[in-house]
Amino acid sequence: MSMEFEVPPGIGNVDQWRTHCRRIRARAEDFLADRLSLVETARELLRLAYWAKVGGDPEFQVFRMIDTETRFLPVGEVRKYWAPEALEREDVQIRATEATWSERARYAADRLVERYQWTLPRNRRLATRRETPRPAAGPDQAPHS
Repeated sequence: MSMEFEVPPGIGNVDQWRTHCRRIRARAEDFLADRLSLVETARELLRLAYWAKVGGDPEFQVFRMIDTETRFLPVGEVRKYWAPEALEREDVQIRATEATWSERARYAADRLVERYQWTLPRNRRLATRRETPRPAAGPDQAPHS
């Protein structure tokens, strides 16, 4: 699907909405490439889905169930504040959750990458625009602003 989504009702800043949609795709890709854990992916995707007003889509339901089961578990930066013994205990629950949900989450993430692939061309255009140096102003030209 290369067509852009229709902007949901209630979105006031379309550029920000597109940014959230690009990030949904990027976080799903991060998960599929094992750069982001299952629990971190669920938390991040739900936050982005809320801001993009797409949380009702079926792919997000899987991540909502994962988040519900793992909301209390230490993941990410908060782990540095936990005692090692407590982390060991909670890591057992994290591994069990990953074993239970991994296959469904990977399927949902793959669907999100596919659904949000329309964001990729825009993403490439933005990157190209940032990387292209501006020509220097000649003596008879005003500098670019």
